[in-house]
Amino acid sequence: MIKYPENVVKIAKILFENGYKAYAVGGCIRDALMGKIPADWDMTTDCPPSKMLEIFEKAGLRTIPTGLKHGTVTILIENEAYECTTFRIDGSYTDSRHPDSVTFTPELSEDLRRRDFTVNAMAGDPLSKDIITDIFGGRDDIENKIIRAVGDPEKRFTEDALRILRAVRFATTLDFLIDNNTKEAAKLLGNRLKDVSAERKSVELKKILLSKNADRGIAILLELDLAEYIHPSISSPKTTISSLPERFSTRLASLFYGVPSLSVMKLSNEITTHVKLLCDDDLYDEIISSNEQIDVKARLMLSKYGELAEDAALLRENEKLSTVISVERAKDPCVKISDLAVSGNDLINIGITPRIIGNIMQKLLTLVIKTPSLNEKGKLLSIITEINE
Repeated sequence: MIKYPENVVKIAKILFENGYKAYAVGGCIRDALMGKIPADWDMTTDCPPSKMLEIFEKAGLRTIPTGLKHGTVTILIENEAYECTTFRIDGSYTDSRHPDSVTFTPELSEDLRRRDFTVNAMAGDPLSKDIITDIFGGRDDIENKIIRAVGDPEKRFTEDALRILRAVRFATTLDFLIDNNTKEAAKLLGNRLKDVSAERKSVELKKILLSKNADRGIAILLELDLAEYIHPSISSPKTTISSLPERFSTRLASLFYGVPSLSVMKLSNEITTHVKLLCDDDLYDEIISSNEQIDVKARLMLSKYGELAEDAALLRENEKLSTVISVERAKDPCVKISDLAVSGNDLINIGITPRIIGNIMQKLLTLVIKTPSLNEKGKLLSIITEINE
């Protein structure tokens, strides 16, 4: 028996009192059956979207016409948002992503038939908590840990190519296997991912990489020749992904050898900068091959990699260095020019020419990284005098 949130029951009850049926549908039913707490509760109904707006307004609830063309209304209850979509049949998909048109239908079965995978094609009645509509064997596939397309997998993937990556993502995050026919269709139609936006593909990759089964997920992408459609240079990870911190930029960096051009992935500037920095083997090798003691190398890592210093070491399977970096970080060492006990104004006050201040400050930082105890104003001013002689 599924325990539905009070607000979901309330929505179903309001629609029922107005002569309509309403069901919780999709991932929330899957997760509830698996004993998980659903992140959100999507609903479906035989009530037309325009009528939904009227009914909930009359009931005193705020609504947002999220996507009336596709039958979706968002209902707000106590700052919680619930999407409710009219039963529909999707038309043709000419862009490999969205239906060109939809037709509303009074039949729940037709609405479930258009969905991607059996585990996501179940509906539960919030007013009859023990009733689950499952016409495609979703419960059995949950029991057997299988991701299976609803109906013909080639048709499902031809309609919406992103479903190919979603199959891998669900197999990864749920720790399920992909049904053979579904897997074969994914490999056959993988090139249709070229028509899917880079942003949507990156979202799916992020969910795969941040999963506890990330290594398996990437292995599936490579096995099915799908990775190249996300980025042509993705390859087998440098190290075990699950051993890395749950940071997207770090886990993404593990898939590249050399500094990649990430423009095709349309990532944020921050993620792109982080990945390129983490992939810079020359920078890492320059630090690690120096003759400095490991604590100095750790501070150099902090200086060059900042918050990513431990990650950069772990990417190269250097756990010892990563540990020392964490120890040094806890000491809050001086690893940036702004951390120095002297400023540019201090140098001007003792007669240093402005044009050489940057060079002197960099020399001071190098000395302080090697010997942290030098980071006192008096000591540094004394050193500056020697440097400038």
